[in-house]
Amino acid sequence: MKWHNKGHEYDAVYQRMEEITSYYLFGAGDYGNQFFHVIRDEIPLAGYLDNSKEKQGTDYNGLKVYSPEKVTLSEREAIIVTVSQIQRIKIVEQLEKLGYRKNYHYFIIEEFLSVYYVYKHGKVFFSSISMLPSTKCNLNCELCLNFNPYAEHPSVRALDQVKKDIDAFFSAVDYIMLFHVSGGEPFLYPDLPEVIRYLDERYGDRIYKIRTVTNGTIVPRDEFLERLKGLRFEVTVDDYREAVPQYRGQFDKLMAKLDEYGIQHYRNYTDQWIDLAPMKTDHSAWTDEQLMHHFDDCCQSWQELRDGKIFMCNYSAYAAVAGINQTEPRTSITT
Repeated sequence: MKWHNKGHEYDAVYQRMEEITSYYLFGAGDYGNQFFHVIRDEIPLAGYLDNSKEKQGTDYNGLKVYSPEKVTLSEREAIIVTVSQIQRIKIVEQLEKLGYRKNYHYFIIEEFLSVYYVYKHGKVFFSSISMLPSTKCNLNCELCLNFNPYAEHPSVRALDQVKKDIDAFFSAVDYIMLFHVSGGEPFLYPDLPEVIRYLDERYGDRIYKIRTVTNGTIVPRDEFLERLKGLRFEVTVDDYREAVPQYRGQFDKLMAKLDEYGIQHYRNYTDQWIDLAPMKTDHSAWTDEQLMHHFDDCCQSWQELRDGKIFMCNYSAYAAVAGINQTEPRTSITT
């Protein structure tokens, strides 16, 4: 977006939030669970909405799950969309077909958190941030979201540099729902346990969830897992066994090792690859208005923290690190 009334851009949005007496959370899943736990003492919740017939009629976090078509909003009720960026595209279309308007009848999770907390409490609240200590990976996927096939050498950052960025981030941010340590393949980054420990010990009271991810093909050594044992974080294990069958056995070994060391984890099964930044798309001739419209409509809400700056689009950061995009980030962290 482009600022038109800086400092008061969201006055009307927050005023509408103040009018709401009850919210439904659209998405009884991972995001909906995280959001519930950070917001439950702040706003009144009426229940969840979900398109899954298996979830409808059940309870989730003590709230009833309803079919969206069977709930009619009153003038002082609203919906907060609490699903991932890709899933929400169809959900927003669904809500607008029902006659609902953004920032009146429904809100998006990231915008809601940021606007609500800065107006209500004067606090800077991020929904999530992504940090890549390393882009080193044992795979070389053609459509890698880190653009690894286009990089001459992987980026491996020193632990001190990573800690410096973490300190800079929390000098300007009061609270965050999800701090995501990504990659590359994080299990190939030797200082991953120290990064997780630093986040938890230094800033754990300001982070709801610390998470890292693995492609499920690497089984770390026992010494590495021992350093992770007991830390407050969780691992997303991507299940690519059908795509890389030669690593099928590694997946089961990894899950068993994580269980052995008591490391919280869950399996993430992806039945199709998501190409969020196709290489053949050329935006170089677009006008500023076209680029702003594209940015506002983009389903991607992740930012990347790197070198004291925040890339508003983490895929732009990945492209810069890979050497195929030299655009500098526009947002510097200042206190």
